[in-house]
This record gives sequence, C-alpha cells and structure tokens, in this order.
Amino acid sequence: MTIKLLAPDVANAIAAGEVVERPASVVKELVENALDAGARRVTVDIQGAGRTVIRVADDGAGIPSGELRLAFLRHATSKLSTREDLAAIGSLGFRGEALASIAAVADVECRSRGARIRVRGGAVLEEGAAPDAPGTVIEVRDLFASTPARLKFLRSEAVEVAACVQALSSYALVYPEVRFALTVGERRQFSTPGDGDPAAAAAAIHGAAVARELLRVAGEAVGGLVSQPRLHRSSRDGILLAVNRRPVSSRSLTYALEECYSGRLERGRHPVAILDISVPLDEVDVNVHPAKREVRFRQEGAVFAAVQRSVRDALQETRAYELRLDEPRIERPSMAPSTHSAPALLVTEPVTAVTAESAPLRPLGQVGDGYLVAESPDGVLLIDQHAAHERVLYNRFLARLRGAAGISQPLLLPVVVDLEPRQLAALADHSAELTAAGFSVAEFGPAQARIEAAPAETPAGRVAEALAQALTAFADARSGESLEAAAASLACHSAVRFGDVLDSSEQRRLLDELEVAPESVTCPHGRPTRLVLSWPELKRHFRRNY
Repeated sequence: MTIKLLAPDVANAIAAGEVVERPASVVKELVENALDAGARRVTVDIQGAGRTVIRVADDGAGIPSGELRLAFLRHATSKLSTREDLAAIGSLGFRGEALASIAAVADVECRSRGARIRVRGGAVLEEGAAPDAPGTVIEVRDLFASTPARLKFLRSEAVEVAACVQALSSYALVYPEVRFALTVGERRQFSTPGDGDPAAAAAAIHGAAVARELLRVAGEAVGGLVSQPRLHRSSRDGILLAVNRRPVSSRSLTYALEECYSGRLERGRHPVAILDISVPLDEVDVNVHPAKREVRFRQEGAVFAAVQRSVRDALQETRAYELRLDEPRIERPSMAPSTHSAPALLVTEPVTAVTAESAPLRPLGQVGDGYLVAESPDGVLLIDQHAAHERVLYNRFLARLRGAAGISQPLLLPVVVDLEPRQLAALADHSAELTAAGFSVAEFGPAQARIEAAPAETPAGRVAEALAQALTAFADARSGESLEAAAASLACHSAVRFGDVLDSSEQRRLLDELEVAPESVTCPHGRPTRLVLSWPELKRHFRRNY
C-alpha cells in the first residue's frame, strides 16, 4: 500500500475523535476554557441532548478579535509556549485542540470582545463584528451532523443529558467560587451560588439533605467534603476526585478514599465525596490522556497517604459522642483454659456516652443459629450476634491499640505458638501495641512465641490463633492501616459465634454495648449488624393503617 498524507479534513476528524466523544465532551472542553479565562460566571444551555445546540457563555477575559480565527486552528493556544511548560501545566486546557476538534464535527459560532466567527467542518464560513459584551459565548450546533456514523454510537437522550450534567457539576463542585447554571431544554437543571462555600455548591448539585451529611476535609494537601458513613450510595457516581482542581479518574485515589470507610459501610456501598488534591505542578503529569481524564504522579504513594490521612481525620467527626474508658472490671473471669466459646460477653468496660438520651433495646430472645430479636422504639430488630459483638470488640481493641487502658488476663497454662518470619518481625515491631491490647508475649525459640497473658475478651482456646492472625494483619496492612487491621482480626477471633447460646443477661449486655458503640450499623468488615422491621412496615403488612 502507498503511504500518503491524510487529507486535512480526515486528519481533523481523527483528532476530533480523540477529544469529542459525545456532547458531554464539548461541555467539558468549553467550560475548561471559560475557567482558564478567569470566568466567575458560566452558563450552559443544552437542546436536543447536546446534539442540536450546546451554548456556553462566560464572563472571562475573552479572545482578542485579532486572534479569533487563530483560536480555531489546531495546536493554537495561549496557555503554553515552550517544551519546558509541559513539565508544569497549571491550566485545564493546554493542547490547543478543543475548538478545532469541535469545529471539525459541528457548526460553531463564537462571539468574544466585539468579534464574531462561524466555523463548520474546519472551514471559516463567516467573520464580522459583534456586540462588545464581556467574556465569550460559543454555540455548537448540529454536533456530528457531518459524521453521521458517530451519531450511531451515542446513547439515549436521557443518558447523554446525564453525562452533560455530570461534566458540568464536576466543575461546579470543584470551583464553588464560580457561579454555574445549567439549562436543559426549558428546564433549569441546577444553579450554584458561586459564593465560595463548598457545602453550598454541594447542596445545589446533590440537594440540601445530602449536603447536611457532608464533613469538611482540611488536610495539608487535600480539601473538600466527604459523607458521614450513614450516607452512602450503591455506585461510585457520588465520588468526585480532582487534582489541582482538575476532575480526574484515578483507581488508586478512589481506593484510598474507600479504604477509609472500611468497616463503616456495608460491602457494595460507596461514600459521597468531593476531594481536591493539591500536588506541585512538576510532580504530576496531566498529559497522559487525549481527553485529560487521567493523571500520573511522580510519588503516588505520598498522594495516596495524604488522601487517607485527611479523610480519616474528617471521619473522626462522625463520632457523635466520646468514649471515656475508666478502670475496667471483670464480672466473671476465667483463669483456666475453657471449652466455653463465648466468655467475651462476660467482660465489660464502663463506657459513658455523651449524647442525647438513647431508645434502649429490649431483648426478646435468640433465634436461628445466632440472631438476637429485640424491640426498640423504631420497630423490631434482628441482630447478627457475631457481627454485633465484632463491632463492640473492634471499637474496644482499636482504642487500646491507640493507647487506652486494657484488660489483660493471665493464662493458667502459657500457650506456645509457631510463627512465620514476617509474624516474628511484626511481633518485634508491635510489641507495645500488643501489650496495650492485653497480650503478654515473649519469643520462645527460633520460630515460636510464648503467650503468658491475653485480652480477657479472647477465649482461651482461641488465644494462639488470635495472636497469629493479629501479627499477620500487622505485617500485611498498608502503612497507617495496621492498627485497624489488627483490631478487626482480634475482634473476629474474640467475638461470640453462630451457634453460641446466650442467656438473657448476655443478650441484654450485648444489646446495651451495641447501642453505645460508634458506627454500630456494620461490623468492622462491612457486614450489617441488624435488620429493622419498622412499626409502620409491620402495620402496613398486617393492614392496620387505620
């Protein structure tokens, strides 16, 4: 086959395909230009799901009349000039492809600073004067009309409109000081106040009810809002991540965020978040994707850790009360190894909850292999006794690992446990934390440890396994997550199990502890602890709504 240069219209269409995939791509590119121009007000109007008309008006600096034609040429930009500029990109748009790519697949009219130009298929159709209004107005008509094959790949009108809303709302949330307005057809979709308050922007996009459940994130390099664990969604659509105020897609940063909710949300549920990560311009590469969706960090681990520190700090605010751990007491200690599998319920700690007076649970009995039935002001509750006790013990062990006083129970017969090299290393590195949790452990031979005391909550028959798994958690956890992982492991191996029969006093004690436990809706692994059959639901079922 003969090699030849592509015709300009073909080359432009290929370039446009990299930048303009759908109407939402046009909205994104034009809004980025408006923000780079310093706009404080951006208005977007969409007709026909963006295929008929997309109109973006802003009050930014505008385009000088003598440069209006130049702005529609490929690789024409005011945002960088030298190769060195690519190493520290601070603007949203910089490639000089947006207007040229849009004009290659649509009919585009631009009015700015007293001048007007109309371009279609890459060719200039009209030029002239226009009213000298502030900023820039760009109208994009008949998108993909000249490339009908591209129209076949668009989704339904509802889907394309949703994508446009998502594109604009992302910038509205990251730029709360800019007033955004979106109209679809004849309907105003949303309008933000532009007063600089992130919560006000979130209320305009997500609704006031959601905004009330968002917590401020104010880390050294991470700012924004994250939801309290009681607010969650079935998809990740509520998660918005930005780097240097550029909305991006990042699996790593999304994982960093969601890991902070481990043990706070059920599996399959996701938080709502608006996070902006500040990174030195020379430490991030934004030029790795044609549509600028992805970024690459020079030190991804440091960015990952910064997100986790900041979000975890914010989530501490979810504690509606503070725990005061006084001198612990043991109600019925057992010094000797026992075959009883659930002595942990016999060990309690006085916990004071600083809250409004709570709807105590009234135990009604135990059913199935391990469900407690209780009555509350809200309705009838079914409680997974293992998951519930895991949550109670997780909170208790985590507090001890962080320095609170714990209960250590001497073993009548010391237990010797075989350990792998990484577990031995974790034993040496985390001896202080294990002592705080209640263990008294010493190395015993080249690959063994001798346990002389253990947490009073841990059944004697599970002490060796509990220590080994806690050491594994310490060894395997990411930096900054080891205490949570170890606490979850200890709680799992210490909690009552399915099949354990609890007497009425043990049932009451577990329910009382669950009611004052922080984040008691799930166990530390994210499984629900309870199912509520509300009184209204019961009345409706039995047709007593009269």
